[in-house]
Amino acid sequence: MIASLSCTGASDDDSTDTADPGEPVDLLSYVDPFIATGGEGFGVGCGFPGAARPFGLVKVSPDTASASGAAFGAYRGGGYHSTDSTIRGFSHIHLHGVGLTDYGLVSMMPTDGMSAELIDEDPRRAPFRKEEESARPGYYRVQLDDPEVEVRLSATDRTALHRYAYADTVAEPTVVIDLSHTMGDARVMAAELTIDPAGAFEGWMQVDGDMTSPYTIYFSARMDDPPTVWGTWSGEKLSERSTTVSAAEEAGEGVNVGGYLQLGDDLARIRVGVSMVDLPGARANLAAEDDGHDITVSAHNAYEAWRPWLDVVAVWGGTEDQRTIFATALYHSLLMPTRYNDVDGRYPGFDGAIHDDPGHPYHTDFSLWDTYRTTHPLYTLLWPATHRVLLRSLARMVEQGGSLPKWPIANWDGGFMVGSPAHIVAAEAAQKELGAFDEQILIDNAVGMALGTVGTPYGGRPDPNRYAELEYIAHDEGGASVAWTQELALADHALGQLGPELVDPTTAATLAERGGWWRNVYDPAVGYFHGRLASGEFAEFASDAAWLDEYAEGNARQYLWFVPHDAPGLFAELGGEDVALERLTEFFERGAQEHEEQAEGIPGTWYWHGNEIDLQAAWLFSLAGRPDLGRQWVRWVMESQYGTGANGLAGNDDGGTLSAWYVWAAMGLYPLAGTDQYVLGDPIFTRVEIDREHAPLTILRTGTADVDAIDLDGETLDVSIDHATLQSGSTLRFSGAQ
Repeated sequence: MIASLSCTGASDDDSTDTADPGEPVDLLSYVDPFIATGGEGFGVGCGFPGAARPFGLVKVSPDTASASGAAFGAYRGGGYHSTDSTIRGFSHIHLHGVGLTDYGLVSMMPTDGMSAELIDEDPRRAPFRKEEESARPGYYRVQLDDPEVEVRLSATDRTALHRYAYADTVAEPTVVIDLSHTMGDARVMAAELTIDPAGAFEGWMQVDGDMTSPYTIYFSARMDDPPTVWGTWSGEKLSERSTTVSAAEEAGEGVNVGGYLQLGDDLARIRVGVSMVDLPGARANLAAEDDGHDITVSAHNAYEAWRPWLDVVAVWGGTEDQRTIFATALYHSLLMPTRYNDVDGRYPGFDGAIHDDPGHPYHTDFSLWDTYRTTHPLYTLLWPATHRVLLRSLARMVEQGGSLPKWPIANWDGGFMVGSPAHIVAAEAAQKELGAFDEQILIDNAVGMALGTVGTPYGGRPDPNRYAELEYIAHDEGGASVAWTQELALADHALGQLGPELVDPTTAATLAERGGWWRNVYDPAVGYFHGRLASGEFAEFASDAAWLDEYAEGNARQYLWFVPHDAPGLFAELGGEDVALERLTEFFERGAQEHEEQAEGIPGTWYWHGNEIDLQAAWLFSLAGRPDLGRQWVRWVMESQYGTGANGLAGNDDGGTLSAWYVWAAMGLYPLAGTDQYVLGDPIFTRVEIDREHAPLTILRTGTADVDAIDLDGETLDVSIDHATLQSGSTLRFSGAQ
């Protein structure tokens, strides 16, 4: 299987640091927002193709359904699926790559007239032409068929511009504003809409989301021309010429509220400003970020807003497909977390109050169980100033809510998944001396949560005292016991590596020791981690292939390799490097065979790239003494699990996690979670230049044969490098024979 791979050398002509490399690839022009918008089963990417800016609040995009109206949420975490043939509406707030649904708020839809029948969303659905759908960063276009309307969208951080061009076949060009539309099972608890017949409308929605506690979104919109007819609806009642409607739910059944605007001609251009604070905030955001009603100008501005973010990395070489996948992966890595503050700095905190912090933008929507592995380390390397902003947002959650969250979304912690991922993110950033991100607030809270000395209104661990007593999570005292034990060991290890300026030495030593407690759920009798009872005995080992209760979204084969912070210790536990290499080889060879033979969307029982648990596994070959096998299997993952189409990811991107994995692999590096270490691989580009804060870093790939030497500024490296050393260097060279 692996012998057939093209896994030696970079993909294009040789470049050196002494020769003029010429112009780098224009990465922005290679971004394809349709990548990761398709897939089946557990292979759905859950991306969206609509318009957004880096970390922007507004992500305006179509919410789609099948021809029959089916819109299963797990397939449409971003509101869209590539196989769908109808559009339900164009809403303003979305998540990227998340396998659960929320948001999809303030939906607008062009129609031909308005009637009581069109109060219901289903009759408003419109088929669209796939061949006339297009997107680029900050811009989206689609042609609807019934009614015939060309839709174009662009975005700023907090506003969207809609342009609806109606064909002559449309008798009554109309725009419907639906304040009952949401994603998944989220419900609207209350809503209000006010229409100004002079050409404006505004309102708010209070939403009980699928993933979070109730929150409110506010919007203010302005049209370039006033409507000729307008009206509202509440429940099943349509009221022509009505300018105001509001409703609050009864018995938790949600509300059905909206309005419509009939146009005087065949073109609607509407700019919508959004705020999570209040209506004055929505109006201010609209005024501050209004770059006009010309969609060409607005789309150009949005496109160019992406350029400085992608230009942090310059690359030379690579194939057309590699450039597309790499550029889009960078793009996807920057769609979340979401900027949540208004232009004046105000934002809703975890305490329910409105806070004002104009110097530090506030973000939410952190898919931390996923992103701690690849995305947050990427921010530290490529966009450190932004990572400080993100970490300061987590510090505000500690101050205003009481603890570090697991999965913060909107104004609270969704609490999804296991472990303490925010602890890993904060501790790893501190190990890498990112600095100036309120690290003491974060570390003090993380240590207190680990030791059970602080309250945890959310994001907490299983009973810390019981964990300290047993030194593992007991299988008969809670679910996902193996996953919890391994995740907590990683988090405690990360905290235990911090110096006395952040953690006192005695506490650090205790936490570092706890970083080895993963061993306590390894059963040498079966050769896997699995459930251990409170008595000390292991539970019956039922299967190494099944998703059992003691794991979280994985099986024993995949969790075997989840000790990224102590690969030597893991290899020793398995019986030495030779045994580890033998088992790793079987893990990947059988995984490759499964990938070839099984139907799309079925999770692999061996190596499975569609979920996060074993993302580091291919890199462990290098740490076990076989970097050649590591480079080969990493290249196999890149070539078999990534592509340029809608099915271009192996699973949910989870806030950019799988995308960031590709970025790392393409540059020849991979971060070991919870540590300051990177494993060295084999870049796919002949030259990469990273525009770091203090000095640029150049990564070179010379020769066409397999890598046989790696050096940093002439100093020979083995298979890994620490962050401080990498930061101190200027040229990292991967060399192979010609």
